[in-house]
Amino acid sequence: MNKITILGSGTSTGVPILGCNCQVCQSNDLRNKRFRTSAVIELPDKKRILIDASPDLRSQLLRAEVSSLESVIITHDHADHTHGMDDLRPFGFKSKNSIPVFTDASAAKDLRRKFPYIFDRENYFKDKEILGGGIPLLELHITQVGKELILGEGFEFFSLPHGHENTLGILHRKMAYFVDCRKIPDETIERLKEARLELFIIDCLRPSPHQTHLHLDLTLEYIQRVNPKIAILTHLGHEWDYLKLIHELEKRGVKNTFPAIDGQSFLYS
Repeated sequence: MNKITILGSGTSTGVPILGCNCQVCQSNDLRNKRFRTSAVIELPDKKRILIDASPDLRSQLLRAEVSSLESVIITHDHADHTHGMDDLRPFGFKSKNSIPVFTDASAAKDLRRKFPYIFDRENYFKDKEILGGGIPLLELHITQVGKELILGEGFEFFSLPHGHENTLGILHRKMAYFVDCRKIPDETIERLKEARLELFIIDCLRPSPHQTHLHLDLTLEYIQRVNPKIAILTHLGHEWDYLKLIHELEKRGVKNTFPAIDGQSFLYS
C-alpha cells in the first residue's frame, strides 16, 4: 500500500492567522490548527515524495518524523507552496545526491528566479566562490501535462486554472491530490472517474466563491461527479471550524467526505 500524510491543510496565511481574533483562530481545538498546505507520499519501498515545500516545512517534517526524501513535486510557484525550499538542505547533506524536483515550465522559471543559488548556480556563482557549502542539492525536472515516471512510479499531471497561472493536479494510482484551483475541467473529471479513486484530496478554501480557489458547493459538486471512496477537504481557511464543517456536511447528507487534519495519514492502493 501507498501512504499519503497531510503535512499541512491550511490556506496561505495558515490557521490561526496572525493577529486574528475570530472564533476559529482563537480555538483550542487542535483540528483548527493548520500549517500551510503540503503533503508527503510514502511508497511501499519506503521512498518518499514531497508535494510542495510550504514555509512551515521544517516543523511539518519534524512532526511527521520524515527522515528522508527521494523526490519533490511542486504544484505551482506561490509562496505558500515553495518558500520552505531551503529546508530541504539536510536531505541532500545526508544522501550526498541531488533530489529531483518535478514541476511545470512556468513554475521552474520562477523557482530559478527566486532561488538562483539553488537552481541557477552556474550564473549565480559565475563571479564568486561558493562559500559555506550549505546549498540545497536539488535538481529541476520539467514535467508536462500527462504521465511522468517518478522513482519508478507512474504519476499523471493535470493543468488546473489558478489565478493568473495554472497549478498541477496529481494522480497517483488510486489517489488524486488537487489543491489551489478555481475549477476542474470536464475532461479531467472524466479521467478521475475512470481511475476509480480510493482517495480524493481537494481544495475547499471557504463557504463562499473565490476568484482563485474552490469553495464548498463547487468542491462537493466535483466530489459527487468523481465519486471517490473517500474525499478529504484541504487548503482550508479560517472560515472553517472543523466541527461546524463536519456538521454542515452531515446536514447536506454528504457521506465519506471529511476536512483534513494536519498530520493525518491515509493508505491507498
